[in-house]
Amino acid sequence: MDSKAYQLIQTRRNFQYNVYYVKPTKKSTNLVLLHGFPNSSYDWRYQVSFFTKLGYGVIVPDMLGYGGTDKPLDYTLYAHSLVAEDILDIIDDLKVQGPSVAIGHDWGSKVAARLATNHQHRFVAFGFLTAGYQIPNATESYEDILKENKELYGRELFGYWDFLAAEDARDLIERHFESFMDCWLAYKPSSITKISELGGFRPYLLQDIQDPRPDYLTPEEVKIDKLIFRKSGIQAPLNWYKVVRSDLDREEAATIPKENYFVNRPVFYARALNDVLAIPPLFDASMAYTPQLTVREYQAAHWVHWEKRDEVNRDLKDWLEGL
Repeated sequence: MDSKAYQLIQTRRNFQYNVYYVKPTKKSTNLVLLHGFPNSSYDWRYQVSFFTKLGYGVIVPDMLGYGGTDKPLDYTLYAHSLVAEDILDIIDDLKVQGPSVAIGHDWGSKVAARLATNHQHRFVAFGFLTAGYQIPNATESYEDILKENKELYGRELFGYWDFLAAEDARDLIERHFESFMDCWLAYKPSSITKISELGGFRPYLLQDIQDPRPDYLTPEEVKIDKLIFRKSGIQAPLNWYKVVRSDLDREEAATIPKENYFVNRPVFYARALNDVLAIPPLFDASMAYTPQLTVREYQAAHWVHWEKRDEVNRDLKDWLEGL
């Protein structure tokens, strides 16, 4: 990604976002690409290259806490609806011409969902990769989620949230950084299922297990991902987990009217069949609120837009052209 395409944009909350922006040329549509943990705008390199060549505009921020964007330490500032408003500020500051499509992955999907429930009129369509659309959760606590997952799927899925929200998480990750990043990037099922259980991530990390590099990433790409995350700092991104580990997520969700749950825009969902954390059945109930839904399935794990980049790019292209 061309470093000259980045610019700093100030939001109404006085946060400075580092944003990769290329204006549309042959197409009028702008793709707003929202990454998750533990990534940066570099997460979208394959999509940026593909769609800018086709003439689409791309708006790719380092999300709050990551890369060259500001890194406040108060976790309440990372509430998903507030970050969604930051994204609108970015679009407005750029004086974007033409329609916008919000596409998220991982926690970026949660922000895309809040754009859909709170600011649907600003977008012509929404895309969700791996983590599907999620209606607001105004009732279930973190403990409720763990219990329900165990009852439905035989194991807890998000036990690692508890560790990543812990006060000593940053220090442990810094001391076992290579093991931590290898676990996430390799996404080896035997490792991921261990950290999914409550209390499982801490002892796993202390073993300094070196999971192998996945064959769809080059050594240089892994090096860049690790460098960006380490250089930009670990503490701020962990605030995304403090939001969902606390009651803040439910309190925020309770303010969203139920009639807003329906997404009356075209929706694309990349269903990653081999993801063992954001497993596809988790999103089935919420996806029922998206009547204009297009689903594509991939034999891929969490990083579907890396692992199956050619297929995902092609399917997104076909969907966008059909809007």
